[in-house]
Amino acid sequence: MFKGETMKRKVNLVGQNTLTVSLPTKWAQEHGIKKGIEVELLEDNDRLVIEASRIAKKIKKVVIDIDHFDKLMLSRYLDEFYRVGAEEIVLKFTKDTLPDYKNNKEVLISKILTDVVQRYIGMEIISQRNNVVVLQTLITKEDCDKIEVVRQRLYFLIKEFLDEFSKSMDSDFKSFNDKAYAYHDNIAKFTYYYFRILNFSNLTEPQKTRYFGLYNIIDLAIDKLRHTSERYAEMKKKSPKLINYVREIFAHFLEQFEIINKQSFKMEDLDAIISKRYKLVQKVNKEKFNEDEFKVIAECKILLDMINPFCEAYVAANIEKYFEEY
Repeated sequence: MFKGETMKRKVNLVGQNTLTVSLPTKWAQEHGIKKGIEVELLEDNDRLVIEASRIAKKIKKVVIDIDHFDKLMLSRYLDEFYRVGAEEIVLKFTKDTLPDYKNNKEVLISKILTDVVQRYIGMEIISQRNNVVVLQTLITKEDCDKIEVVRQRLYFLIKEFLDEFSKSMDSDFKSFNDKAYAYHDNIAKFTYYYFRILNFSNLTEPQKTRYFGLYNIIDLAIDKLRHTSERYAEMKKKSPKLINYVREIFAHFLEQFEIINKQSFKMEDLDAIISKRYKLVQKVNKEKFNEDEFKVIAECKILLDMINPFCEAYVAANIEKYFEEY
């Protein structure tokens, strides 16, 4: 059953074989429908349902003065511009460097941009002149049909990172630690791309919000894992107890991740993972670690604190099957 007012519209012929029907002005205004905007047409036997498109609008160009920025804030702004779909970003400045407070030094803007742009699939520096840099996203159309493919790719990249981390803990860990930044950066690149196509996807707004929240926390967690790798590499003596705990935490995190990658996940399986998570947290909290062991556990324990965003994303992805029409 459809809610709302029933109305009639005359079918008009445009050209030789194109039929058109006008949209109600009030409905069009309420949903921001203007000339050139796409709407979705859903066929339902003898009915044709018109829906206001959920797809976000493109941002053609943004211009920003970065004179009072530091390295971190410039990166955060570029992250956000890329996520929301800006096609062109113009940066203006009167000096050639920005402060890098983490390393207590000044860094060339050109160097920051060369490094940062590598994180964004499809973005390039197309112009650098007279204290103006222009970045452009060379993606003519957001390929939202690949959103599930990108999400699966993210899962496998993260799994590969954790598997290699785990495998190297009782062998040549220095070799792995030297590659940890590369693992992190590649995962971050696909995470930002996922955010971008998520923004332009036709998922509902609640679903977009939940998935964005989940993968934003996953992005923070991967950063923490890079620090975990550094803390573990600093240890002179690695105990089997610590290795087993880290591996158990990694395995449980991947189990949680699989929740949103399975189309037919059973509720009892989800319940079992939640129960297992609380038991593992209690076991870790009761364990006695020395100072070096505690530093490692403290960094990677974030993986045990993600059950809520994982469950929220799972519920948002599956909630519509419980709806009933009145």
